[in-house]
Amino acid sequence: MVHKAKAVALLTLILTFALAAEEAEDWIGAFRSVDYEEGEEALPEEKIYYFWQLENLRKAVPPRFIRFVDTFSALKTGKLLNRGVLFSYEGLANDEVSVCGEFSHWQCVSLQKNDKGIFYGVVDIHGDQLYEPKPAYEYKFKVDGIFTHDPENPDTVEDGEGSLISRIAFREGGPNKQTSTRVLEDSPYEEKEFRTVEFRIYQPQAESVSLIGDFNHWDPESDFLIKERNGTFRVVKKLKPGEYQYNFLVDGKIVVDTYNPLTVLREDTGEISSALLVPTRTGVLERKKIDP
Repeated sequence: MVHKAKAVALLTLILTFALAAEEAEDWIGAFRSVDYEEGEEALPEEKIYYFWQLENLRKAVPPRFIRFVDTFSALKTGKLLNRGVLFSYEGLANDEVSVCGEFSHWQCVSLQKNDKGIFYGVVDIHGDQLYEPKPAYEYKFKVDGIFTHDPENPDTVEDGEGSLISRIAFREGGPNKQTSTRVLEDSPYEEKEFRTVEFRIYQPQAESVSLIGDFNHWDPESDFLIKERNGTFRVVKKLKPGEYQYNFLVDGKIVVDTYNPLTVLREDTGEISSALLVPTRTGVLERKKIDP
């Protein structure tokens, strides 16, 4: 306990000098999570955040699972490393913003506002042990009493009321180098004739990745993937059930989906492409109502 208190005090002193020297430009800290997690496996290159860096956010970002050090609260709780999903919303002219979703049984969690007009908060979505963790969660922001989707998150579905609802699908513990394309689980707000497909590829050194396939006429400028901090590129598309062929265009080079074992030979070009089967929905979708 004495050693932990000394470590916390030392970190607090270091961070105080760092803040006095210059404002943080980059979120990512200089310490690896393995340095703080006793008995837990961590990726060698996985880094953590400092909680005070959230106060310096200059823009809202898509939600992401983070681990962060909060030295000031650790003096009271004794817990140095925390974890959860970071939600943020740009609302300089707004007074109150909260996030409401399946992870909290649609109970809204208030976000803090920094002096740059960015609302932020970290939610431990797996804190409720009464419910099994899910691979994807739906959520909305409540902005000054009005529900809206997350404008920074491209993964949205129809909410059945004429607007959109956001969804977050992620894997804890850092980048999955064997990540591949997948059909996401059904949402009560899904368009009945479409399924949601997430195309993913791990290319940490790439500058640009786009998706080409028979669903977009092999147009390299139709669907660009968004690069995440862990090196994974992803894009979400709505596709009708059926069989499809596709490739990724990585910095101008055509590649197959690395960890998708299904491939076909394109008759028109003779190239090998990845194959995707989007199954027909088995159940009937039901609408859910969000309590105001």
